Amino acid sequence: MQRLTASERLPGGITVYWDQAGEEMEASFSFMELVDRRVNSLDLLEHPEKYVFDDGSGALVLKP
Repeated sequence: MQRLTASERLPGGITVYWDQAGEEMEASFSFMELVDRRVNSLDLLEHPEKYVFDDGSGALVLKP
């Protein structure tokens, strides 16, 4: 699981960023995907450090 370092609002969703072996990685999610995964979009934008990205499933989850 990768700890998020930043998030950015896009017209149709949110892009999240994390550091992996010194390289900045990113993934984008539509607002509908986030709603389906029960991720609070506003919280993700304001506090990306509270979330992690699961490389295997491509899911965003709150940090345990």
